[in-house]
Amino acid sequence: MKNIKNIRWPLVVLGLILACVVTVAVFAIIRLGRGTPVQLPVAISDIPPGTALQPSQFRLQAVRGLDESTLDAYVEADEFAAVVGHETLEMVHAGSPLLWAAVDPERQGRLTLALSDPAHVVYPLPVTADQVGNYLVAGDYVDVIFTLGRVAAQTMTHVETWRYDGPAAPGCRAPGITTTSSLCPGDALSHTLAFDLPLAKVVLPNVRVMRVEREQIRTSTASYGLGGQEQPQQQVREGEIIRIYLELDQQQAEVLSFALHNGALDLPARAEAAGSETEGFTWQDFEELFFHGRPQAERRGEE
Repeated sequence: MKNIKNIRWPLVVLGLILACVVTVAVFAIIRLGRGTPVQLPVAISDIPPGTALQPSQFRLQAVRGLDESTLDAYVEADEFAAVVGHETLEMVHAGSPLLWAAVDPERQGRLTLALSDPAHVVYPLPVTADQVGNYLVAGDYVDVIFTLGRVAAQTMTHVETWRYDGPAAPGCRAPGITTTSSLCPGDALSHTLAFDLPLAKVVLPNVRVMRVEREQIRTSTASYGLGGQEQPQQQVREGEIIRIYLELDQQQAEVLSFALHNGALDLPARAEAAGSETEGFTWQDFEELFFHGRPQAERRGEE
């Protein structure tokens, strides 16, 4: 009987140790299952819309168990510096974590809130990759080049001028002859310039790109579950640019609307606003460019 008691005590102790190990293991598994804690800024009191964000308005709170898609909607502690000074777009209630949608118009889906001037408009412009390329991003600037007309000429003409150095022909005028003018002070003068089409002109320089929209291409892939049955899955990837959203004032919007419906558009991009007024390029300019530098006709004294 004494031997049996001597055997029981070690078993009881071993059982207690195993129970403690199991308890610790279960606690660790539960803790790991809840995920790594993430620090989120939480509003100390209500923050009205239009308030510039400051660190003093928030406290940090550790949260667990949020998946990546949920966390993506919140401003995390290490991201808060990027929104300091930004004005809130909506009420942030006391005790609520800060959502990106409260400070980022694109996350909220209201692009108009990102306009630099309330009087400006968001202009959706259908484009192709041939017009703007596939590497344009929001925040870039484009020059809207308007091209009007098509080449209809069958020939190109170019007038060459030079000084005649040959002998005077019979009846030629003597140099130095002057004529009188009948103009009086205050008379209106006019001079009409005419250009042959086609022509190209930067009609809107330094236009800010607010958003870039691309085609959504859906593809199906096959995967197999544990039972060996085929389970189709759909994937979505972005394709070429189909539309861009530009910030314009009302007059610029009228110019762009006219250009869009009456000619062809090209939109070269830059990272920062720059450039100045241009003269445009006409068919006459192309003729001059074509003939510039070409060998001129041989001059002969008898001409």
